[in-house]
Amino acid sequence: MLSLSFFQDKKQTPQIEKAVTEIKQITFNGLTWIDITKPTKKEIDMLEKKYEFHELPLEDCLTEHQRSKVDEYDDYCFIVMHFPRYRKDTMRLDSEEIDIFLGHNYLITLHEGELKPLVAFSNMCNLKQEARENFMAEGSALLLYEIIKRLFDYCFPMLDKIGNMLDGLNKKIFREQKRVMLEEISIAKMQIINYRRILKPLRPVILILEKAIRRYLPEDMEMYFDDITDKAEKIWDMLENYKEVVEAIDATYESLTSHRMNNLMRTFTTLQVIVFPMTLVSGLFSMNVEGIPLAKINFAFWIVFGMIFVPMTIIGLLMVFKRNKWF
Repeated sequence: MLSLSFFQDKKQTPQIEKAVTEIKQITFNGLTWIDITKPTKKEIDMLEKKYEFHELPLEDCLTEHQRSKVDEYDDYCFIVMHFPRYRKDTMRLDSEEIDIFLGHNYLITLHEGELKPLVAFSNMCNLKQEARENFMAEGSALLLYEIIKRLFDYCFPMLDKIGNMLDGLNKKIFREQKRVMLEEISIAKMQIINYRRILKPLRPVILILEKAIRRYLPEDMEMYFDDITDKAEKIWDMLENYKEVVEAIDATYESLTSHRMNNLMRTFTTLQVIVFPMTLVSGLFSMNVEGIPLAKINFAFWIVFGMIFVPMTIIGLLMVFKRNKWF
C-alpha cells in the first residue's frame, strides 16, 4: 500500500515511500493462482514471457480507468471488473479495478490491494492448506467464482450504510431544518450516484462472463455463476430503491423549506399591514401643503387626503368585487 511518511524535523524533506509490488503464487492440484498487487511493467513483461498473452490486454493492465469488459481469446479470457470501495477520509465511494486472466489451469489477478476481501482471500489460500483444498480443487473458474462472490458480498455492507443514512434523514427531516441537513442529503445522493456509476457497466459484464466461462467450468456447475448474477441484480434493485427514497427526501426537504419561507413572508406581510396605518397617518399629518396650488384653500389638507384615500378605496373595492366574481 502506498503510504506517506512525514518526518517530525522540519529541516528534513518529507519523503514518499514507493509502492511495493507483492506477488503471491499459490499452487494446488495442478492449478496456479498468481495474485499481483500494484503491478509494474516488470510484472507485465514477466506475464507476457511466461504465458504469451496478447499485448492489448497487457497494456490494459497498466492503463487506469479501463471499462469493465470480457475479452475472449483462444486459450484464455481477459476480464476487467470494477467494484466500489468506501473511503472514510473523503466520505465517498470510489471505483477499484481488478484485471483477471483466466485459463484452464491458471488464474491471474492484478489489482492495487484496496479490495479487502480479495486481499484476505489470497492470504488465506496462501497460508492455509484447507482453504486451497476447498477453493482450488475444482479448477480456475470456480476459484474465480469465489473471488467475485466475496467482492459482491463486500458491496452489501456499503449498501447497508447508505440505507441507515437514509433512515436517519427520514427521522430528522421533520425535526431539523438546518443547513447540515442539506449537506447530508447531498452526501447520500452522491453515494448512490457513485455506486450506480460503478455497478451499471458491471451488470452486462456478469451476463457475458456467465456464458464465456462455461468452457472452464466442470460439468453441472454452470449454476454457480447464476448466484453472481442474482447478487448483482439484487444490489441494483436496492440502489434503484435508494435512488427513489433520496429523491423523495430531497423533494420533501425543499417543500418544508418553501413552507418555512412562506410562513416568514406571511409574518412580514402581517407586520407591514399593522404598521401601514401608522405610516399613513404620520405621512399625512407631516405633509407640507404650503408648496402646492391648493395652499390658500382652508381645506387643502382634507382635499389632499381625499385625493389619496378615495382612489385607494375604489381600487380596493374593485379587487374585492373581482375576487368574489361580482362583476
